[in-house]
Amino acid sequence: MECFKVLRQNLKSVGLLQAAFLQYKLDKWVKPMEPLSSHPRKGGGLWVVPKKSNAVAMKKYLARKHNLTSRIFRCRIGKIIYRSSCRIKTDKVMLTEEV
Repeated sequence: MECFKVLRQNLKSVGLLQAAFLQYKLDKWVKPMEPLSSHPRKGGGLWVVPKKSNAVAMKKYLARKHNLTSRIFRCRIGKIIYRSSCRIKTDKVMLTEEV
């Protein structure tokens, strides 16, 4: 499944919800450091968004609320652990290209 990932300028995760910072690289699978959890706010898993419009909204939110400059990447994901209307929690993410 193709989704979108919003990352800091240096390709590290944004670290919301007290998540550990992960370093991403193009064309490499990244997995969470914590054990997986289907809970929407606790435990391991990596968050992506299903649409480019969700990613653009997140990028604007990060700039406005957290003063973070971010980048948007198209990505492939593994197994879906949790899904809401605007976010997906998965067991692995691979960045494929910047959008």
